[in-house]
Amino acid sequence: MTLDDIVRRRSVSPRRLIEPGPSLEQVRTMIDAACAAPDHRRLRPWRFILIRNDQRTMLANLFEVAARETHGTLSEDQTERAREKALNGACLIAVVGIIRDDVSDAPPHEQWVSVGAAVQNILLTATSFGFGSMIVSGDKVKTSALQKGLGLSAIEQFLGFVAVGTVSKQPAPADRPRAEDVFSVWGQVDL
Repeated sequence: MTLDDIVRRRSVSPRRLIEPGPSLEQVRTMIDAACAAPDHRRLRPWRFILIRNDQRTMLANLFEVAARETHGTLSEDQTERAREKALNGACLIAVVGIIRDDVSDAPPHEQWVSVGAAVQNILLTATSFGFGSMIVSGDKVKTSALQKGLGLSAIEQFLGFVAVGTVSKQPAPADRPRAEDVFSVWGQVDL
């Protein structure tokens, strides 16, 4: 991975992430990179679940149930939109947080930073392999349908999916801040 990989990383809509996706070996490398995230006290406050392509219909069923859980009765169009999201992205990796509040010297906010760093490492590794990627969430991540459907324990929190694949259409250039927009030197006063 190079500095160029980091700077050129972009979020690409899962609808634009088509086959071919990463091989299982590449996915394992992405997870190895995730495991290199800073992790105070080695709590490992994250885990990842690969959704195989042959499981997408089951995932679509879960998305429909989750949409009903969050929105109540759905029209046929709403049902179809909820279901089709399970088919987007050549590769889907569910991101799960396991945040403990009983470790005084590694408070929850530090654990969340570790989860975020792990996700960023997955995204950067995908970029280094030449793939596009994006983490997607939405209101469905808090549903019992996905919590139970993904087999999560009561102490685990589903955060969303990292979608990875070949970019079918490049997104518009990113509107990112420059260093001078977000960086200062403590104690320095501009006169």
